[in-house]
Amino acid sequence: MKNMHPKNIRNDGYTAAELAVATAVMAILGIVVFNVLNSGMILYAKNAAVNSAHEEAREGVNRLTRDIHAAVSVPQLRSGSHDTNYTASGSYTVVSSAPVNGVAPTAAGVSFQDVVQGSPDYVWQDPNNSNLILIKDPGDQPTAGMRLVVPFWGIEDDIYKVTASGTTNHSNVFLQNGGDQTVASKARKFGQGTYQGWTSPYAITYYTERMLYVVENGSYIADSQGPWIYSNGQYVAYTSGNMQRYRYENGQLNLYRQRYSSNGSPSNAYFYWTHVATVARYISSPQPFYVPLNSGGTPDTRYVGVNLTARDPSSSNRGYLATASLLNTQIDYRSRICLYQ
Repeated sequence: MKNMHPKNIRNDGYTAAELAVATAVMAILGIVVFNVLNSGMILYAKNAAVNSAHEEAREGVNRLTRDIHAAVSVPQLRSGSHDTNYTASGSYTVVSSAPVNGVAPTAAGVSFQDVVQGSPDYVWQDPNNSNLILIKDPGDQPTAGMRLVVPFWGIEDDIYKVTASGTTNHSNVFLQNGGDQTVASKARKFGQGTYQGWTSPYAITYYTERMLYVVENGSYIADSQGPWIYSNGQYVAYTSGNMQRYRYENGQLNLYRQRYSSNGSPSNAYFYWTHVATVARYISSPQPFYVPLNSGGTPDTRYVGVNLTARDPSSSNRGYLATASLLNTQIDYRSRICLYQ
């Protein structure tokens, strides 16, 4: 057998230097891949949080905008506090829209009136009682707590009782401050026309209801960059100085309507705010409503300013607070029927 010469024997393998270089290259590639994946996960968390907060509130914002557009009274700013029974007299009190040092004040809520289904209609004097009014309500009888508006005579009053009259599809409507008797003294008697010597005009009526959108139930969290401070028992906007600052999160945009606690007039009955729906969650702006100022520095009551943001607090596990601006605009109401809020 022929022996191979030692010079022809090859020693295959990597040197220590080559292994070190290869390991370093693999480590660098691993770090790059890890950073790419980590960035992707962070972006995913950001997008998921923003989309979640957006999706939760988008329908509520659309509903808010639609209702303000449909308002028939001048909107009013409201506070975010209420008493035990949510009484109209002691809850969500009116906040002045007058500017303070040239700045428009903000508020947790805004209220206004919208026309309800069944309007408009005619009002008559009840043929069987000259002190009662009679309104045709086929299938859409009003609810105690709504308002009756008669623009022709400038009469607006809250409804505390509604009863069915002896005439089919008609209602006797009773008003808190006696407006029904005033209307009855002016209106044409039902069933009588000018040919019978009745000269009183027809008067158009509207049923409206007070609606309230308000941000509540959130919490203030200590945050060195937060826009709020705690002063004199309440949270106010931070301006300057070295003090504890806070952010607001997990608020709810709630919708209320005004109702009456009894379809009648007992001594213990009252008007109150009843919760209709939570139209948006994860709200991070505790006082999103304001009345913008016109060029003269006075409130421009044709508009409601809304600066509404949302934040999903569950996304902060990666150090990211998913804040999204849902609405930052001035919404106009497009018709006015009511003289009063």
